Amino acid sequence: MTPVEAMPSRTSALIVSIAVLSAIAAFLAVRAWFVPASAATTVPATLTVQTQPESADVLIDDAPRGKTPLTIRVDPGPHKMAIRGAGVERTVQLTAVPGAQLSQYFDLTAGSQGPGRLSIVTDPPGARVSIDGRPRGVSPLLVEDLAPADHVVSVASDTGSAQRSVTVASGVEKELMFSLPRSTAPVAGWIVVASPFPVEVIERDETIATSGPKKVMLAAGRHSFVLRNVTLGYEEQRTIDVAPGAVVSVNVTAPKTRLNVNAKPWADVLIDGAAAGQTPLANIEIAIGSHEITFRHPQFGERTERVAITAAGVNRISVDLTK
Repeated sequence: MTPVEAMPSRTSALIVSIAVLSAIAAFLAVRAWFVPASAATTVPATLTVQTQPESADVLIDDAPRGKTPLTIRVDPGPHKMAIRGAGVERTVQLTAVPGAQLSQYFDLTAGSQGPGRLSIVTDPPGARVSIDGRPRGVSPLLVEDLAPADHVVSVASDTGSAQRSVTVASGVEKELMFSLPRSTAPVAGWIVVASPFPVEVIERDETIATSGPKKVMLAAGRHSFVLRNVTLGYEEQRTIDVAPGAVVSVNVTAPKTRLNVNAKPWADVLIDGAAAGQTPLANIEIAIGSHEITFRHPQFGERTERVAITAAGVNRISVDLTK
């Protein structure tokens, strides 16, 4: 090959080399731009967690990361954070932005101050119980409305007394047991409530008994309570003395009220099987409670209605025998 013929070949090779070098340079330039941009997305966020009280466990996505106060790095993106301490667990969702400074504070005592429960038992039972100087009832006793705090519990009977301090925690039930001197004489008695209709016996806003043949034990001494039937509008205050070892009968006499009776077209009326007259009947004196009223008509037959007579004003009953 002559020198003239070789020149086009060298020129082509030079052009190809320049193109290759240009492509490599372009690739390197693009790569240098993309790599920092990609690396920026992986910069972790900084998370600081503080709690009251301290030393609470911190978990990120269920993985333990340490105890508060705590500063850690977290990968960008959504996370579930759990805080466990002081018998409380709090869970929050957080999103970490690359390079962000995040701070979280948790008061583990806030919102956890619900009432505590205290069970008080005495041997023998029937002792009077006071908490912080306030009478609360007779043992055995369950108190469910105590604020989380230190309390002074006192128990007393005819044979002795005792006092103790106790710390009540939120949502936790504790039990206190007191041993008191025993007496050979009974320290409690019973009541039996007889009533023509059901009644509740309520002492210090608590139902301590209901009417019926069952005996209910009460501490010996004076008791003031309310006899109540909400449906019939009946309420009566009673005060009794319970003697040790004795049974006290509490008898309820149904108070009287008024009843008006009518029927269409008319009817002979019987109340609890006793003739009361012919309708219309007004201001019939009748005891509160459940009664059977029978209507009789020579053409339309007989109909019996069971009604509850209440103490709330004049009671009225009317029937249409044609229907």
